[in-house]
Amino acid sequence: MLEETSPLRTELTEITAATLDGADAFILSHETSVGKNGIEATINLAKGIAEAEAIFDYEQAFANNRNDLKDLGRYATNLDILTSTSCSMAFDKESDVDIIVCVTEVGKIARYLSK
Repeated sequence: MLEETSPLRTELTEITAATLDGADAFILSHETSVGKNGIEATINLAKGIAEAEAIFDYEQAFANNRNDLKDLGRYATNLDILTSTSCSMAFDKESDVDIIVCVTEVGKIARYLSK
């Protein structure tokens, strides 16, 4: 993947699909260890990820998640309610929320929030 200075359409398609599927990490082992254009490959990967994230409909994904939470009814946990409310505040057009800071010891709240 990404061995040329200009990425191929198939390479960008793979990056987009993996990003939209929720990939947490990408590995450019060959390109950065023995390839001629390791820095360019890394930059192109970052640009591809940014483009994919720009087309993802976060508000629709949140609405779907919120509907799933409503279906749970009384089985929703405090963590579900806390993270759902935080996201609601962030998506509210009238609020001035630009960032949500999540302080955690083991990362559980951050994983729920990112979901």
